[in-house]
Parts: sequence; C-alpha cells; structure tokens
Amino acid sequence: MRFTPQFLDELRARLPVSEVVGRRVKLRKQGREFIGLSPFNKEKSPSFTVNDQKGFFHDFSSGKHGDIFGFVMETEGVAFPEAVERLAQLAGVPLPKVSHEDEQRDARRKTLHDVMELAAKFFESTLAARAGAKARGYLADRGLDSATQLKFGDRRRRLPGSGRAAGAARRRAAAESVP
Repeated sequence: MRFTPQFLDELRARLPVSEVVGRRVKLRKQGREFIGLSPFNKEKSPSFTVNDQKGFFHDFSSGKHGDIFGFVMETEGVAFPEAVERLAQLAGVPLPKVSHEDEQRDARRKTLHDVMELAAKFFESTLAARAGAKARGYLADRGLDSATQLKFGDRRRRLPGSGRAAGAARRRAAAESVP
C-alpha cells in the first residue's frame, strides 16, 4: 500500500514523537527535549533523547535515530505499512483507500522486480558457463576471484527477502515512495 506524503505528514502532526515513544519508554522533560533509558540497550543512565519540535528520537548508546515510523518499526519489529497502520489507529485517522491505479502500480513494480531477477540469473549462469570465460578472466584481472563473484550474486539475491524487519521495512518504504 502506498501512503501519500500528506497522509504521513498528518500522522506526524497528530502524534508527537514523545507520545509515541512514551508508550514504551519512561521519559522526563529536560529543556526542549525528553530523555530516558534506551529501549534498545540495557543501561543505567539515560542516553535516549526525543525532540518533538524536530520530530525525531536519537539513541546515543546504539546510534539509532528516526521518526515515529522508525521507532515503531524498530521496537515492534514490523514493516513500514504495519507501522503506519498502528500509528493511524492510535491517532484516530482512517487509512486511505487503495485505488485501482495503486494496485496496478504495485503489480507493475512486482513484475519489474521479477524481470530483473530473471535477467540477473541469466547473466550469472552465463558468467559461470563456458561462454563467460572471457568475462571471468576480466574480473580476475580486476582482482575479483571466483569466490567474490559468487558472494556478490548471493548477496544481491538475499536482499529482497532477507527477513530482517528493519532492512525489509526500509526497502518497502523506499519502494512506496517511488511513483
């Protein structure tokens, strides 16, 4: 599901970061910011800050930083669309309806990903076959041994379905922001 920037901005405006974070972290006001113990690490002194005016949180102990969507994704282990749904429910904002145009765009994007995967598999098999000997020689001259070539192919294939919630969520958020 694609969310418009206006819808996401409305959620940010209705839900201060301190309210969303305050459901999981005990915060206390210190100047313009709120501070508390990190929800990501066990600690005794507060290194977690929330700034409502700037609309973000920052955890100095783990280096994590983000807005309300990132916080929900990190702490609850959900993808971007689920985080938006939970925050919309919390804010009392109805989710936008999925249009036929959005469904077509998503189907086209999925088809394009499938085509790219097929092309990548073709080029990998061609590189590994007898016809790819010249290309393998070129890569070896550039300092890439066969193990590195295989490792690159495995890494590229592993990314779309890595199963790691944060990485998958970032990829989906990036994909949703592309028209």
